[in-house]
Amino acid sequence: MRFLCLFLLPFASVAQTADDSLITIKGQVRDTLHAVGFYNMVVVNKSVGRGNFGNYDGTFEIRVGKNDLVGVSVVGYQTALLSFKDSAYRLVNEVVIYLEILTFTGKEVIVSPLKTLDELREERENIAKREVPTVSGVNAIQSPITALYMAFSKREQTKRLVAEMEYQDQQDNVVREILRLYVHNDIIDLPQDEFDEFITFLNLNTEFLKYASDYELITFIKDKFDHFQRIKEGY
Repeated sequence: MRFLCLFLLPFASVAQTADDSLITIKGQVRDTLHAVGFYNMVVVNKSVGRGNFGNYDGTFEIRVGKNDLVGVSVVGYQTALLSFKDSAYRLVNEVVIYLEILTFTGKEVIVSPLKTLDELREERENIAKREVPTVSGVNAIQSPITALYMAFSKREQTKRLVAEMEYQDQQDNVVREILRLYVHNDIIDLPQDEFDEFITFLNLNTEFLKYASDYELITFIKDKFDHFQRIKEGY
């Protein structure tokens, strides 16, 4: 929404009305970039919530309080606001509003292609946990202080926790890609916003995910999906 700073055209006429608290605004909207045969326009006194339709050729007229705020809204364009609070005129003729097309900026969307079964099989087999250094029994005897640090240090515990979370994320990402492929090929009918819930429900064993054949994986996920659906439907 924009607030217009308006200028009266040289041919504008000015006259006093009987009621000094009211003014009459006459004007026209114009699209300077495109030829418009019909302006779908509403002129609203926003201060009191009342208004009227404009004419198809873009002209309009409205009588409002001098301190009122007027909105001129045309379908497909930004709304223009008019205010004559500080004006000495009571009749404002031929106010011209140059329309601006509505623009929308959406969120960035990243479109990624579906992966093949071979690509997914390779990703399944490559799921691996990042190694976090540990102290063996022999080293614990040789360096007990280091062993105690590795066992009880919050920093080292955090490292192991992060490694576990990364490992789980790897699995979930692979399963998410598998579900995308299954949905695309009508194997299951699962909305994307339910992927995470279904992945939790699947609770796939890591070894099975890594080494199961495509057929075994499809059969398992299809059976679990049927169970998931029955639970969602209340059976």
